[in-house]
Amino acid sequence: MLLGNVKSFKGVGYVCFLDILGFSQDIESNWKAVDSNPLDKLLAIKAAMPVLDEESAESMQNSGGRSYVCRVNTVSDSITIAFGLEPKLIIGDMILGLEALLANVREVWSTAIELGYTLRGAIEFGDIYWDENELIGPAFISAYRLESEVARVSRVIVSSKLNKVLADLVTDHAGDITDHLIANFRKDVDGYVIVNPYLLAPSTKERQLLVTNLRDMAKATPAPLIKEKYASLISMLSEQEQLSIDPDQLGAY
Repeated sequence: MLLGNVKSFKGVGYVCFLDILGFSQDIESNWKAVDSNPLDKLLAIKAAMPVLDEESAESMQNSGGRSYVCRVNTVSDSITIAFGLEPKLIIGDMILGLEALLANVREVWSTAIELGYTLRGAIEFGDIYWDENELIGPAFISAYRLESEVARVSRVIVSSKLNKVLADLVTDHAGDITDHLIANFRKDVDGYVIVNPYLLAPSTKERQLLVTNLRDMAKATPAPLIKEKYASLISMLSEQEQLSIDPDQLGAY
């Protein structure tokens, strides 16, 4: 059974809105560049996202298992990743659907850093509608506003609604599956729950490569305030061990 990415959906789900930082300036400055062309890099980031055609979807549905696949939309340097839930909310689907969305976020984010950009974003839980051409709903609007007005630096923040969902999941269904989910998050210095950047790469060496790229981006930025947008991300990727949120800290906003 294929879950999360049906052709037409109206209901409750997860929505993540991502903005590729630095892309607009790169387009204006280097549109005609032969080497390290921004358009080529953006297309490479989009190519890193999973594509599910009708044939592979049918194969998944006929396999007898439950497959969790996100819907991905891109417009210029903005990316929306969504996962629609069944009308009757099943705990396993809620957890694995969010895990699938987070895996997509990490893949896009690490690819962006490798190519000279980084991301800022937000994840919301709520009502959403989509068909083959449209993506509309309160959850999309909320995720967009959180990214543009609250996130500020390179991070992916969790909305108040999703924060409370996570708190309820941990409280009511404590165990290995919720422990694994919560490990994807940490608490930031301003109290927001964020996607844990430490998990962007599986090894210390690969994280160090991402840090090197981010430091190069910061050095290339003339404005001090923009440089600061990289500082926290660099610090979290440079840590010696993974620091995850304490479950008791969930649901605080």
